[in-house]
Amino acid sequence: MTLTISNLTVAYGDRVVLDDISFTIEDGQIIGLVAPNGTGKTTMFNAIMRFIPVKSGQIEVNETAYSAKDKDVLALHKLITFFPNQADLHENFSGTEHIEMYADMWAGKRDEVKAIIKRLDMADYVDRKVSTYSLGMRQRLCFAMVVAADTPVMFMDEVMNGLDPENVSLVSDILIDLRNDGKIVMVASHLLDNLDEYADRVFFLKDKKLDFVFDHHQDKMDYFKVMCTKKQAKVLEESVTLPEESMHLGNSMLCIPLLSLSEKEQLALYHLIRQLKTGALTVGPLGTSEYYSHLYGLELHSYDRGHDDAKTPV
Repeated sequence: MTLTISNLTVAYGDRVVLDDISFTIEDGQIIGLVAPNGTGKTTMFNAIMRFIPVKSGQIEVNETAYSAKDKDVLALHKLITFFPNQADLHENFSGTEHIEMYADMWAGKRDEVKAIIKRLDMADYVDRKVSTYSLGMRQRLCFAMVVAADTPVMFMDEVMNGLDPENVSLVSDILIDLRNDGKIVMVASHLLDNLDEYADRVFFLKDKKLDFVFDHHQDKMDYFKVMCTKKQAKVLEESVTLPEESMHLGNSMLCIPLLSLSEKEQLALYHLIRQLKTGALTVGPLGTSEYYSHLYGLELHSYDRGHDDAKTPV
């Protein structure tokens, strides 16, 4: 199974929202999709699903193209499930009825509904009306519905919204199981560090385009990651020639690649950094949150835990 998007452009009148987006995803892959709010993540899902018109581009599953014609859209929707909006849940139906409905609509896992409920720890409330559910309960229900549909391709738009850390971990584990079952899963999320736990690649949307792809399977370069002020970073740059690939993340972190530096140069750089009395110094590859900060010029956050901005030493 493959999902191939070629030259996808979406516009509302003269306003282009997505411009010439192309990618291919093989079965057994999880793709993270990140960008600031209002920059096209949900629009891309809606365009691929043919929920909205596209200006140009082609959508293929297993090398079969699906146009905006009704018969093609119907066939496409048999292959892809889209994470339901909580507002679309039926308040007077039980959770079990919702899950069974999705399993029946997509000829999915009707015989595994009880197992899905147990895996998501929903047994205590799933037979009650949805009107009694909390935000987190509703979110787990929406996720269970997609799992029960059992389609080859699954779009998860903000699947982690409203979940506590325990349930974020639980849903992450099930996403990994779906990948191991050969599913194609796309996850739009603001929990950037969490994406690093399961995503094979992370797509970054910027300026209406697919600007950068972070591949977790490529060899990762180690960096000195230095929490410092702009003033401290400037002093460091004036004291030693840093590799060209060095990057500033917001106003709080300087990342220095180590690949081109000898052990002697790395040690000398380490001592210089310590002399500047910067904040924390760590060594390791960059993650999704660091690429996000670099691409969008934002401060580093503890994205997964809702903490304040990373503290910058003065």
